[in-house]
Amino acid sequence: MRTLTLCLLLLSVAACGRFAPDRDRGPDIAVTEGPGAEVLRPQGRPGAGALPAGTPPGAGADGSVPAPPPPAADGLLGETLAGLGATGGPGLWLMTGLVTEARQGRVETAGGGRLSVELRPSGAAPSAGSTLSVQAMQRLQLPLGQLANLRVYAE
Repeated sequence: MRTLTLCLLLLSVAACGRFAPDRDRGPDIAVTEGPGAEVLRPQGRPGAGALPAGTPPGAGADGSVPAPPPPAADGLLGETLAGLGATGGPGLWLMTGLVTEARQGRVETAGGGRLSVELRPSGAAPSAGSTLSVQAMQRLQLPLGQLANLRVYAE
């Protein structure tokens, strides 16, 4: 008896959709053509085009990267925002746009941590940010998943 009641209930629910009064009615609104010239569209800035693929971050419109500033009297190259670099690269290094060739240097954190590292050129603009090796982040006691504000010095 239960099975028969269940089957009849399922058949009656399934049949409800067949007899809907508005089933054969079409859509309320039909769109036949796209917007015309009267629609306002955003305009690009004059002379602002897309940069070619492979352009380094912080590069100018012609694709050239500005040279980093010369070091200050105390060796300060600048400040950078650094994140975790490639995990396969061992050693203590900082890849940054603040240098154009590999050299020794040091980094300092806002909390007073200091570490001697190899400064490696990234090929990006000096303002493009930097990446720091896993070992360097661990020695400076920086969280691996966060960005760190660093002062970079040449030695």
